[in-house]
Amino acid sequence: MRRVVNRLLALAVSLALIAFAALVLIEIIAALLGRAPLLVDWPAATRWAQGTTWGDSQPLAISLLLLAVGAALVIGQLWPGGLTRLAVDRADPDTDVAVSRRSVAQDVTDAVRQVDGVVPQRVKVGRTRIAVRAAAPATDDRSALTDDVKTAIVQRLERLHLRRPPRLAVKLSRRA
Repeated sequence: MRRVVNRLLALAVSLALIAFAALVLIEIIAALLGRAPLLVDWPAATRWAQGTTWGDSQPLAISLLLLAVGAALVIGQLWPGGLTRLAVDRADPDTDVAVSRRSVAQDVTDAVRQVDGVVPQRVKVGRTRIAVRAAAPATDDRSALTDDVKTAIVQRLERLHLRRPPRLAVKLSRRA
């Protein structure tokens, strides 16, 4: 999500800079040709700026607005992002190894597929929890089938040697 927001902010800032550069270029060309300002009345803006002090309400309000927007952008970038990798135990303490949550989800999905008659519908891997939703045929012994699914997933997760294995939640629904 953060990547999408960053790209949208970068796009908005770059478009604003391009528009500002085009505006300045147009006004410079108009001034060189001896014409009046085309898009922005710069002489009026200059007169307003010369007659206004920092203590007036308009510059103060604009400054506070820019400060709030800038602080929100900085805090948003400094806020820690979601954990996308899960740490893996290794014998060598100098080695840092991790596995992505996406690959853990794929492993869990494959483990669910190995249980006869069970079709994975959704696997969501969080930092502390793995939620699995799957469809199974209508049987009398749903708890045994749920246990089979959990056992298959736990065996697959044990092979990964995760430092803090997430809790497992399995929900089976009837397949139509």
